[in-house]
Amino acid sequence: MVRLEKDEHIIIEVRKHWFFLLTEICLAVIFALLPIFSVPILEGLGLEINLPAISLVFFFYLLWLLFLWVFVFIFWTNFYLDVWIITNQKIFSIEQHRLFTREVAVLHYEKIQDITYEVHGLIYAILNLGDVHVQTAGTERNFTIRGIKDPSYIQKKLNEVLLKKNISKEVSKDSLEN
Repeated sequence: MVRLEKDEHIIIEVRKHWFFLLTEICLAVIFALLPIFSVPILEGLGLEINLPAISLVFFFYLLWLLFLWVFVFIFWTNFYLDVWIITNQKIFSIEQHRLFTREVAVLHYEKIQDITYEVHGLIYAILNLGDVHVQTAGTERNFTIRGIKDPSYIQKKLNEVLLKKNISKEVSKDSLEN
C-alpha cells in the first residue's frame, strides 16, 4: 500500500470510528425491511395478491436485497480503506472515494504549520469522535480526517512526533555548527 523508507516506522494508523459504518448498515437494514411492509399495505388497499404476483414481488425483493448488499459492500470498502498512516517521518492520507478510485497523499512534517481538532454535536461528544485538521505551508493541500475516535489523542501524538523531529533537527544543526 505505502512504501516506507528503511529508517521509517509506523507510529499509528487512524481510521474512521465504527459508528459511521454502523449507521450506514442500519440504514440499509431499514431499506431492506421497507418492502416487507408494502405487502400488508397493498392488501389493505384491496389489491388481490395471487401466486404469480407473489412470485414477481419476491423476485424484485431479492433483486432489491442484492442491490442493498452491493451498497453495504461499497460502504464497508470505503470505511476500511480510508486511513491515515502516521510514521516518524511523514503522514500518509489514503482516501477511497469510490470502489475503484483511491487517492494517496503524503505530507512531510516540515510542511506542517498547525494541527487542530474539533468535535461536532452531542453524539460526537458522547462517543468522543471528531475531526483532525493538519494545516500545511504553501501550496500543499491541507489534510483532514473525519469521524475518528479520540481526536485529541491523535493531535497530541502528532505534536509529539513534530517536537521530536524539531529537537533532532536542532541537535543535528548544532553539531554541524560545532
